[in-house]
Amino acid sequence: MSDIPAKETVRLNRYLALCGVGARRKVEEYIEAGRVEINGEVVTEPGRQVAPGDCVTFDGAPVSPVTLTYLIFNKPKGIISAVEDSREQTVIDILPPSMDPLRLFPVGRLDRDSEGLIILTNDGLFSQELIHPSKGITKTYEVQLRKPLDEEKLIEWTKGVRVEDRLLKPISVRRLARSPLQCWFEVVLGEGIKREIRMMARALDNDVRSLLRRRIGKLELRDLPAGEFVSVSKEDLWRYIREGFLV
Repeated sequence: MSDIPAKETVRLNRYLALCGVGARRKVEEYIEAGRVEINGEVVTEPGRQVAPGDCVTFDGAPVSPVTLTYLIFNKPKGIISAVEDSREQTVIDILPPSMDPLRLFPVGRLDRDSEGLIILTNDGLFSQELIHPSKGITKTYEVQLRKPLDEEKLIEWTKGVRVEDRLLKPISVRRLARSPLQCWFEVVLGEGIKREIRMMARALDNDVRSLLRRRIGKLELRDLPAGEFVSVSKEDLWRYIREGFLV
């Protein structure tokens, strides 16, 4: 399950990703910071080869490839998308303790006050692939604004709004027929940035009252309760994202 051929060497950044230490970009930061050792030697080159039998440690603790795990998770509001935090509860904190050895982490993020679909995994290569812009995986949100948005502002939103000299443009925005009227919208994003929808709302002289991620690609949240998860294979997860599935 580790995806490492038994008799071959593997690049250190890939090895750490397969150990569930983090996505490849994050583990490269760890390596360059001197937090990784091979056979007692601090290694700062992500391309260094790890051979069978080598002892690799991260922050002094030995690491080894883990069983690759993929969870479809419904993040509740009030929980942060992080592995650990000294002050607030994270998505990892509310998983069963039996999953602690798997070293799971969230793919991308939903901010503390948002809820809905997020993928938890320990496969750094999968994480990198899922969020890479070349894959074109869109994310669909249901957003309630604090006050009604008129047609002029809606047109402005669809064309993109400027925030700190950066144009933030959704793939699409459409009204939802929910009460309170003119406050509910479906927003589709491509390569999102941190708190993008909230920043766009403020640029439109409005604010977000509630925000739920409904879909990742064609994978759609329907009945999965907040705080619950479904464990799937990587192959099925990709199929759900590309072809559609309800959870």
